[in-house]
Amino acid sequence: MNQKRRLKQKWVWNIIFGLVIINCLTLAVVVKQSFSLKEAAFVNGQANIVATVGDTVITRKDMLEELEGMYGQEMLTKMVNNEVVKQIAKKYNVTVSEQSVDREWKMIKTMYSRSPMHTNTSEELVKEQIRSSLLLEELLVKDVTIPEMELESYYQENKQLYTIEDSFHLSHIIVETKDEAETIVKELKDGSNFTSLAMEVSTDELTANQGGDLGFLTHESQVYPTVYMEEAANLKEKSWSDPISVDGKYAIIYLHEKMDGVTYSFEEVKDQIRRHLAMEHMDGSVDASIFWDEVGVVWNLPSAQ
Repeated sequence: MNQKRRLKQKWVWNIIFGLVIINCLTLAVVVKQSFSLKEAAFVNGQANIVATVGDTVITRKDMLEELEGMYGQEMLTKMVNNEVVKQIAKKYNVTVSEQSVDREWKMIKTMYSRSPMHTNTSEELVKEQIRSSLLLEELLVKDVTIPEMELESYYQENKQLYTIEDSFHLSHIIVETKDEAETIVKELKDGSNFTSLAMEVSTDELTANQGGDLGFLTHESQVYPTVYMEEAANLKEKSWSDPISVDGKYAIIYLHEKMDGVTYSFEEVKDQIRRHLAMEHMDGSVDASIFWDEVGVVWNLPSAQ
């Protein structure tokens, strides 16, 4: 019973952690777009027209003000908190290893494969937010001591949580006949784009609008045919399969990326376990706002708080 409770708690924290990262990345993308619009407006003039609706014009200035009104306060708070974490971490000489960042990146990438981090958001931006989140956790629990025996016991009971299976980031195109599938393969060989073809011809309504993207799958995945994994294991990254017979239809799969499986040792995840167990017993705020007074945050916007 205790093990099940811990497993459930661990997965809840993983989900929360992943959703926080995704939310921050979404905001980062929006702000990046806002800055691009602002630069363009500065160069081309604030009245630069981006669209017209009848006699009404929409300018870059209008777009920028709309974005700032919708996300400005939230994004400002995020930027302040990130800077607070950097300064407090430096003050207390708290760091997190690149290995920890990479490990979280791999786990989040496989768990949240269709998040905004799989659009145009760079890996560097994702890892920057992961690093900030891990630093915050480390700061919050820096004075907590947990016996080594308890940490190791938790690891042995929950070892599967620190194992990543071989994972394949796949897309697919589903068509009715083998002839159609062979035609698609020919078009791919002639230089056609897999994503565009999936959006145009795939009969899978669930994925066609996303260019056939299935996210990361493992051999444990049960949603899609096991033959996908068998075929993917023999593909090179950025390549597609021959037609595959699936439930009376035909599929072509595309391998974007393969992530080799790994089981992390106790020493590799010991700090992560310590943070997790310590965070379980925390009350009150678990964000950087608890350090605002210590750093000396001063808000200069009327609505900021």
